[in-house]
Amino acid sequence: MNKKQIPNFSKHEIDFFVDQCNFTAREKQFLYLSNSEETLESIAEKLDYSVSTVNRISKRVKCKIMKVL
Repeated sequence: MNKKQIPNFSKHEIDFFVDQCNFTAREKQFLYLSNSEETLESIAEKLDYSVSTVNRISKRVKCKIMKVL
């Protein structure tokens, strides 16, 4: 699976989400990396997490973003 799970956001949008979504440190790291054109596999490697852990983080981030939209 090499698809990105989070769309690209502007810096203003990222700042808004970070301010409003109560992300954990892990979720913030994921959001910044996913917004910089990283795949889930490369994010997992950079953070030294398994791909399944990154998938779980991705789902939580998307859920929190959807709640504030």
